[in-house]
Amino acid sequence: MKKIVKITGWTLLIILFSGFGFGIYTYQTDDMLRAMIQQDESKLSYGPLKENVSLEHFDFEEYELQVNDSIKIYTYLFKPSIKRKGYVFYIHGSGGNATYWSQLYKPLIDDGYAVYAADWRGYGKANGSPNYRGVLEDTEAAFKDFINKTKNDSLKTIVYGMSLGGQLAIKITMDNQNEVDALVLDSAFESAQQIAIDYAPFEFLKNRARKHPGNFNQLYVGSRDIKEIKNIPKLIIHSINDVQVSISHGKNLFKNAQEPKEFWETKTPHIMTLRDIPGQAIKKINNLTL
Repeated sequence: MKKIVKITGWTLLIILFSGFGFGIYTYQTDDMLRAMIQQDESKLSYGPLKENVSLEHFDFEEYELQVNDSIKIYTYLFKPSIKRKGYVFYIHGSGGNATYWSQLYKPLIDDGYAVYAADWRGYGKANGSPNYRGVLEDTEAAFKDFINKTKNDSLKTIVYGMSLGGQLAIKITMDNQNEVDALVLDSAFESAQQIAIDYAPFEFLKNRARKHPGNFNQLYVGSRDIKEIKNIPKLIIHSINDVQVSISHGKNLFKNAQEPKEFWETKTPHIMTLRDIPGQAIKKINNLTL
């Protein structure tokens, strides 16, 4: 009997230490889990691509923009080959860079829109590392530059934000309502807090995110800020097949938005509206500024 108890005790001890060791190994090797526990937003939210994609098939201008004493970003103005009908200030998501997503701009350019896209710090040729406050500073600097380059033109301006860029698109539109004629959101975040809740692998991490919104920067919260945007047409696009940002984000943004607004439920992969159903997308975007 004593031998059985001894064997059982050792077995439980081995299982305990094995579990503890596996936990330590997982923590050390899983960047996402470690970032969640440490609340390190630089690893949680951003996947910058440094290598630029060739733009040889586009007519564009590249600009070097000094954001502050230490940060320099690059922006791109893509020009249509037909009569220009408007401008799109395009804010990309957490992955890639401004050149990487150029194929998503193509349907807009082909329809007559000039598209201005900017990289954040750490993306493309820009120096530095992305963080919540930094990407806002970069986006604000890019939007100011965009307005300066288009202010003598009477054409309509559309702010288009995808995924993480959707929150920034809401913030930029809220702060510049006299400069923006329409807002388009594709697979946008409702908040960084909700994304943390969605992605947390353990309930204790989900509960910590729910109970402590102050742990997240509150400079821009999509579901809060969109309430302040008045008289600007809004097209909120979200796919029922989006496995990266739940459609509940889009629905909550739509619920909080003031009229005029439209919710467009699609069946595309995440942020692929302009790639997969460009004709329908362009038609809806054109209707925003009629």
